[in-house]
Amino acid sequence: MERVGLILDAESIAELVELAKEAEDVKFDSVWATELYRTSFQQLSAVAQATQTIKLGTAVALAFVRSPLITALTALDLDEISSGRLILGLGTGAKRTNELWHGVTHGKPVSRIKECIEVIRLIMNKSHLDGPISYAGDYYNINTRGYHRPFKPLRSNIPIYLAAVGKYMAQAVGEVADGYLGHVVCSLRYIKDVVNPNIKSGLERSRRSRKDFDLASIITCAVSNNESEAKQAARATIAFYATVRTYEPPFKMHGFEKEAQKIREAFFKRDIKSMIENVTDDMVETFAIVGDADECLKRINEYREYIDLPILSAPHYFLDFDEVKEYQRAILETFGK
Repeated sequence: MERVGLILDAESIAELVELAKEAEDVKFDSVWATELYRTSFQQLSAVAQATQTIKLGTAVALAFVRSPLITALTALDLDEISSGRLILGLGTGAKRTNELWHGVTHGKPVSRIKECIEVIRLIMNKSHLDGPISYAGDYYNINTRGYHRPFKPLRSNIPIYLAAVGKYMAQAVGEVADGYLGHVVCSLRYIKDVVNPNIKSGLERSRRSRKDFDLASIITCAVSNNESEAKQAARATIAFYATVRTYEPPFKMHGFEKEAQKIREAFFKRDIKSMIENVTDDMVETFAIVGDADECLKRINEYREYIDLPILSAPHYFLDFDEVKEYQRAILETFGK
């Protein structure tokens, strides 16, 4: 079976755990927990204890709103709970939400995430050894004198995947991460023409081989025999992400700037109906995979030429959870073994 991942989304933690168990039963490679309305790590902690083999990824844990020490320790704990199944997916988050929601400075995200990952790796590798960890950077100045973790990690080399949309962040992914996590709005063309060349540049800069690197991307997928309803469901998710300026480059590349602007204007008026109505059929075709099982399998195979791991996400924003469950069930039936 070719690798495929699933974004976990449910109304309750109990239902989320059941969804992960179903994904494991049909041989999905991995399940991934998002971080907006819940925290990635806590969701996966529950999943870890109810599953045995499926990999567990954070997609994504916000890197700047936690200290590198807390991120590293949380990852080490969760890796132990899951018997070595964690993939630590990190993202910078958006400037507005970092500063207004979390009250933390954003800084220059590319430079800061490189430092952050370097410090996290130092802590995961050395916190159980003798001697303090020292690091002096523009964003992090660390000296752990007096701290010693009194047990060895299950794995000190937990894989770190980094989310990226813009070209400079994609280069950073190739420089410092073990894998790439593409965003929902990273279309096939955007991955091909923008993401992959810049990751290649970053890999060359760090003198690493592509074969030692994992390319994954989240893809909105609505498997249904009712194409009209499925398109409408996908429109809502696309509308949600069109409101975030951090994700503007793919919309701009595809010529959807005017539509995105209208969606943002409707968002600030809390006019969800207009937000969704301004998502065109072309936008759905570009940013989502919609259709019956055969069509969705075909479209995902087109992505596989440019990524190693498609991570499928049922449409979920502005939808009833019962409807989300139907799309999740269809994904499992279509892509499971």
